[in-house]
Amino acid sequence: MSGQPNILFILADDLGYGDLSAVNGGLSDTPVLDNFLSQSVSLTQQYASSPVCNPSRASLMTGRYPHRTGSIDTLEWRGLERLALDETTLADLLSRGGYRTAHIGKWHLGAFDNRYAPLSRGFDESVCFRGGGHDYFDWRIEYDNIPQHSDGRYLTDVWTDEAIGFLGRVPKDQPFFLNLCYNAPHVPLQVPEEEADIFRAKGLFSEDVCKLYGMIRRMDSGIGRVLEALKANGQYENTIVIFTSDNGPEFVSDYLPTPTHTERFNSGLRGSKGSVYEGGVKVPLLMRWPGAVSYTHLRA
Repeated sequence: MSGQPNILFILADDLGYGDLSAVNGGLSDTPVLDNFLSQSVSLTQQYASSPVCNPSRASLMTGRYPHRTGSIDTLEWRGLERLALDETTLADLLSRGGYRTAHIGKWHLGAFDNRYAPLSRGFDESVCFRGGGHDYFDWRIEYDNIPQHSDGRYLTDVWTDEAIGFLGRVPKDQPFFLNLCYNAPHVPLQVPEEEADIFRAKGLFSEDVCKLYGMIRRMDSGIGRVLEALKANGQYENTIVIFTSDNGPEFVSDYLPTPTHTERFNSGLRGSKGSVYEGGVKVPLLMRWPGAVSYTHLRA
């Protein structure tokens, strides 16, 4: 094997350290991520740089503390989530190194000015919404800055479909960086009924947690489809795959018209999203590179 490795970075939104079924004893249902965990480096002391969405994402894009990047709060209507234009992103660096780069999913690093959009921050392609949260059925997203309204698909499935499409058309002789940012399980709590029904049947959870676990389950199956596409395209062995979350779980969303209550297992950690206690910033991080042993500089 030769050449540069591909990079698939998968980011969940408000997924807690205790949300994988391998961690919570089967309360949730994440067989794909459980299997991925068993084959990966799994960091047990991984901390997000912020207990809320966009400052954490700014750090992931730049490798810097969020307060140095201009992205300091979730208030896009005040411009406080904007990633400063003089910041260099991971996509900038990889693009200069010959990578084909794509951002798919939630952005939240600049909502109202195209200078802050993914296409202006090092990405060759983008399918996204730029704010902090979005309806999963009645969506309005942008394809390379061109708006498109809902076609009836569930938004989590849209991100999966678009990721598979990118993997299928990226040139075989060019390495790629795919930044796949699901907005699940961020509110609003919306999911196809059959997903929530699985957890309703257990009789263990509130209605809100049933929906949320259903959202995670749908994302998990989508990640499975993406990994299968890597294999089908012959890209799997040479792709570094990373999975993590932007912050801890949100337990009470009292800013919505109908408040949600999603208190659930989080490995006994104190706090949740919005708190700098461990429950707000400790997140899972899984990383696997099947072909790494084929690179002589990584051999023991």
